[in-house]
Amino acid sequence: MKMTKACCSLLILLLAACGQQIEPGTTPGQPAVVKGLGFALVAESALPGTDSFVGTVESSSRGLLSARIDGQVTKVMVREGDSVSAGQLLLVLGNNVAGNQLRQAEAGLAQAQQGEATAQAQLTLAEKTYDRYRQLFTKEAITPQEMDQMTANLDVARKGLQAAKAAVAQAGSGRDSAQIAAGYSQVRAPFAGRVVSKQIDLGSTVMPGQPLLTLDRQGVWQVRAEIPESFAGRILPNTVLSIEIPALGKTVDGTVAEVQPAADPRSRSFQIKINLPPIDGIVAGFYARVVLNETGSRAILIPAGALVTRGQLQGVFVRDGQTLHLRLIKVGRQVGDQLEVLSGLTVGEKIVSAGAERARNGARVED
Repeated sequence: MKMTKACCSLLILLLAACGQQIEPGTTPGQPAVVKGLGFALVAESALPGTDSFVGTVESSSRGLLSARIDGQVTKVMVREGDSVSAGQLLLVLGNNVAGNQLRQAEAGLAQAQQGEATAQAQLTLAEKTYDRYRQLFTKEAITPQEMDQMTANLDVARKGLQAAKAAVAQAGSGRDSAQIAAGYSQVRAPFAGRVVSKQIDLGSTVMPGQPLLTLDRQGVWQVRAEIPESFAGRILPNTVLSIEIPALGKTVDGTVAEVQPAADPRSRSFQIKINLPPIDGIVAGFYARVVLNETGSRAILIPAGALVTRGQLQGVFVRDGQTLHLRLIKVGRQVGDQLEVLSGLTVGEKIVSAGAERARNGARVED
């Protein structure tokens, strides 16, 4: 009986011991230490509002050469893309009325000059005859009637020479006019530039006013663009716009030189012309993109180097005192070398901006 009481007392002690919670032993670890990190305060910045429009590169001065006389294209000295100098002969028109008129005018002038020579000879003869008769008249060897006849002949000869000279002057004027008209058969470059296009071919028959060649003047290049009417008043002369030339892989600043005062009612747009700085390799007709940068809404922007990617998740390291915490965030568009933060950060927090690849969650910072 005494044995039984002892066993019961031992069992009660064991059960009581099993009912108590025994905490496992733990050994606290030391947090990692990170040095040499860069930090930035989270702040709001103005987001640039960007709009782009299609444009075309062209010369600041384009000339369309048209025929001033009729004729057939007998010579073409240039090809599309050729550079030409001022006064250079580009093409020749032949088999036209102007050429025939010039030949007729030159023949008429030669005939008038021959008539003047004949009238001069007749006047010289009349003057000599008059002198001889005057001497005879003083000696009373001829009658007064004969002397009057010689005087009349001299006057006729003088008037004949005057008429001949007037005929020569008129023929010369006609020849000069014909030469000017015939000169239109030689089409020359009015300025130094580049041949953009040809509207005719060798052997083509043209009429006055018909387009022949298109030239772009060498010098300042421009971009012509159509801008929606909603931007009226926002783009003014001397406004600086960003111009992208994809064919050359270049982006330059251009200055608005001209703004069309009225919008096109069909397209609901107005035209602008933008002067470009010198660009190597640029050619008329290149596609251009006109970019209008304006200040838009405000948002939190962080350096792109601050972003940490973990699989499909993105975050930044936020500094809390001397400790780093990895914070998941949602980012929007990239603005230059910065990223827009849509959620996850608050203005005034301090984040790791440089050296984020060395940062660790829970690490201790030493400055």
